This record gives sequence, C-alpha cells and structure tokens, in this order.
Amino acid sequence: MPTQWQYVGTVLLPTDLPDGVLNEWKDTLKAEQARIYNNIQTKIPNSGAFSDRIADASSDVYEQFLQAVGGRWNKDMITTKQRVKLARQYNAWKAGIDACFGTGGYFGSRVDSKADKFKLARYVIGAVGFRADPSGSYGVWNPVVFGALLLRGDTRPLRYQDSNDSFTGTLHAVLKTPHGNLVTPSIIAEAVQACVMAKFADEGGLTTIRDTILSNANTALDDILNVALDTTHKQTGYDVTYVLSWDSVSGNVKVTVTDTHPS
Repeated sequence: MPTQWQYVGTVLLPTDLPDGVLNEWKDTLKAEQARIYNNIQTKIPNSGAFSDRIADASSDVYEQFLQAVGGRWNKDMITTKQRVKLARQYNAWKAGIDACFGTGGYFGSRVDSKADKFKLARYVIGAVGFRADPSGSYGVWNPVVFGALLLRGDTRPLRYQDSNDSFTGTLHAVLKTPHGNLVTPSIIAEAVQACVMAKFADEGGLTTIRDTILSNANTALDDILNVALDTTHKQTGYDVTYVLSWDSVSGNVKVTVTDTHPS
C-alpha cells in the first residue's frame, strides 16, 4: 500500500529555559495571588464547604482506591483514620491559605524560590513547542503538535520545518470536519503525557516501563483516530497512524504520522 504522506519528527528537549520565559512565568503567577485567594475563599467559604468539597470528597475517592489493595491491609483502620483526621483540618487549612495568599502572604517569595522546578516545562516544550524564539531554543510547533495538525490538513506547520522534521508526499486532511478540530487536542494530550513519562522512565533506567508507556499510548491514539477519520479513510485498505516510538540515537520519543492508501 503506497504512502500518501508521512511526517517524522523527534522530540528534542531544550537544554534550559531562557530567562525571559522563566521570568514571565514568575511575574504572571505572582500577579495572580489576589485572584487565587479570592477564588479559594469563594469556593470554600466556611468549614461546611471544606468538609463537603475537600475532606469528604477526598476521603470518598481514597476509600475507592483502597478497595484494590491486598488483604494484608486493614482498610477500615486506614480509611477511618484518613477521613476523621482530614475532617478536622479546616482551621489549619484556612490559616495556611491566609498566610500564603492573603495580604503580605508568602506566595510571591515561594514562586521565586521554586522557580527552578518550572524548568521541567522543557519536557513539554520539547513535545509541543513554544512561541517564536529568536534564540532558536525550541520550535514553534514541535513533533507532537506538528503531527496532530497535519492530520487536519493544516499546512502551517510545514512552514516551520527544521532539521528535526521530515515530511514527504502530498498533504491532505484525513479527519472529518469539524471533528478534526475536536479530537486533535485529545491526541496532543495523550501524546504529550506519553512523551514526558517515557523520557522520565528512560532517565530512571526503566526502559521496559518506557516502552510500555509508548505502546499503551499508541493504542489510545489509534482509538481516538478511528473515531474521527473521514469516510474515505475508514474504507478497507486505508490506514492512518500516529505512532510514538523510542529513538535510541536522540534518546527521546519519535513521532511518525502516516497516511496510507490502497494500491
């Protein structure tokens, strides 16, 4: 079966975040302190709301989770301790919220002190890209988004190709309209999570888990694609794939998107 078009791109991580990106994140987040404080107080105005929306809601999910643990655990003891202790924490929780987000709170200083952790965003940027950067530290559209947009027949990414991108064939959309616009965010979300977690696993020497993450993501991506393929590409002999694989040369995930037609 001949390939009508194919895109191949490898996720490459920027070595660091430019200072401008990091400073913009800090300034934007600190400027939101008052709004965050107001939103929290609106959602959780009193101890009753805390019990209902945080304590009890958390305990309900926690108890569901514990249903799956082995018999050697005393589930009743664990769940009772968690539910009772959490239900008593409104005053401590409220004091912490006031100290952090209230007037003169420490939220801004904590943003500054924890800013280096935001540099983990480079794992996501490597997959999706970022706005145009004069330093060339990252692409406007990186492989995960690049491939997803091509499924819709979007030609804009092709104008931003670099040495990390390869496109062959004649592009045309494979998703029905307007469903393509609705499912590509799901494709991007699934692929980004897999790219980030696969890289984490590889860095930890967990290569089997790394490959399982990518395999499971590919199954989910196939399911998403099959929902939204246009009438032509649902016919026998047509095959559209969005595949994540590990590239041992770059030490990261490779994205391959292919549209194949019957001969």
